[in-house]
Amino acid sequence: MPTGQKTSESHGKAEMTIFDVLKQDHEKARYLFDKAQKAGKKEIASLQKLFAQIEEELELHMEGEERFFYSALEQDEEMRDHVLQSYEEHQVAKTMLGTFKSLAVDDERWVAKLKVLGEIVEHHMQEEEREIFKMARKALGKEQQHDIAMSFQKSKREGRRPSRGAPVEG
Repeated sequence: MPTGQKTSESHGKAEMTIFDVLKQDHEKARYLFDKAQKAGKKEIASLQKLFAQIEEELELHMEGEERFFYSALEQDEEMRDHVLQSYEEHQVAKTMLGTFKSLAVDDERWVAKLKVLGEIVEHHMQEEEREIFKMARKALGKEQQHDIAMSFQKSKREGRRPSRGAPVEG
């Protein structure tokens, strides 16, 4: 690591910003989608398990991002159009997630649908990382970046399903 560069790990979780937390979520989503692509059509049980993880991760991520990150940014006039577009991208992902409920995992379209969902999510994450994070760092102070990260993480912990595959009521 270059001299003078600090990492979140060297100062514990207390120093993490919302950007660190979102980037971790993005990496986890990339990993799960990649694993699902490698599983292929023949490993139905594995695909179902991976999809359940992808679905839970995306739902928790989008909910927290909208509640804490986007809601803080939409007040900033420069950020507003980007935030509105991000809400719409989330809506597309949510709609697509919903289409899996009516499709059997052994349907030939299932894997193709998962690949398209992965592409949509990847596009969204790249846009956030390249454009939105840069603008948001200017719009949000350090303390606010940290506070949003803490609220986001708490929300995700509270939103986790009590047992694998159990429906969340609410």
